[in-house]
Amino acid sequence: MILQDLIGLIGVKSTDPQIAQLFEQYNLGKPPKTITSNQGSKGYQDKQQLIQYSFKFDITNDRYYPPVSTRNNDYTFENYLYNIAVFSKPQRGKKEFADPKPLSFWEGFINPESSFEQCLAYFDHQFKSTPHYIFFQKQLNDTAKIKTWFSPDKKGITAIEIGIIEDTEIFAHHDFDPANKFNTVPQSYSLLVKWLFDNRYLNLPEETYSQELNPDHPDILAFTQAHLKNHIWDTQIKDIPYLRSFLFKVSSNSSVEGEDGGKINFYIKNLYIKTAGKWEEHQKIYDADILQIDDFERTVSLSPAQSREFLDTLKEYFSLFAQLTKEK
Repeated sequence: MILQDLIGLIGVKSTDPQIAQLFEQYNLGKPPKTITSNQGSKGYQDKQQLIQYSFKFDITNDRYYPPVSTRNNDYTFENYLYNIAVFSKPQRGKKEFADPKPLSFWEGFINPESSFEQCLAYFDHQFKSTPHYIFFQKQLNDTAKIKTWFSPDKKGITAIEIGIIEDTEIFAHHDFDPANKFNTVPQSYSLLVKWLFDNRYLNLPEETYSQELNPDHPDILAFTQAHLKNHIWDTQIKDIPYLRSFLFKVSSNSSVEGEDGGKINFYIKNLYIKTAGKWEEHQKIYDADILQIDDFERTVSLSPAQSREFLDTLKEYFSLFAQLTKEK
């Protein structure tokens, strides 16, 4: 077995015969048929070769997204080999370490003994530097990339992994799923798509932008399915200053410190309920009986005029967020 062989296994389903053969050959036990939502991922260690195989179902790559539930219950999912840690140097303080894999395993790639200069050449001088490590990554094919961590003092490689190429998720498929009972304010997410479209913040062709997007909730959901694959990932957003950070902020119930020292909440659900004029009633129910809050939120909807107001609110809060972030 060489590294090139393992690259071809990245993204392969756990039940594929190739995975079964790998596990049998190296006595790794039984690969996972499914993974539950509580587990998230599963790892298997080849103690002889010091290789870690990891499987996952929630993968932000359109070849594997959205996750497929084997029982249609959102608890048990099909999964894939998404990452292989082929080298990991033990922490300091442990005895002298030597990687057991022969040099031939690494043929055509960098290896644990590669110098910083060799890594620079292999990764085309692309890297990210932090106080704790220097990180390199490079795409190997349509599915896989190689990742390497170097010590901050440039004395040696600390880890090498190959894994599925993934995007960063901002809003998930369940935010646009009409059957998702946990999304109590679905119109807020569809109007967010409308706001992104109207401001040309999405990475869409000009032909798509030449057609107006109807503000009605069902029409926006159909558009999201057709053009965004029912999600919003970082690669679908144009490189507008502060935009990605703003979207992450509105996707969670978090606040930013204002100029007067007070907290400004950007959560999309809260902005939506306030636009509907239901915030005080919402808070009274929340304080009196929090178990009733979801049912109340499901009754909240925006009129056409309020929908336009909500779009203006998003514009106003994005401008405010950018200003506060820039001043920090």
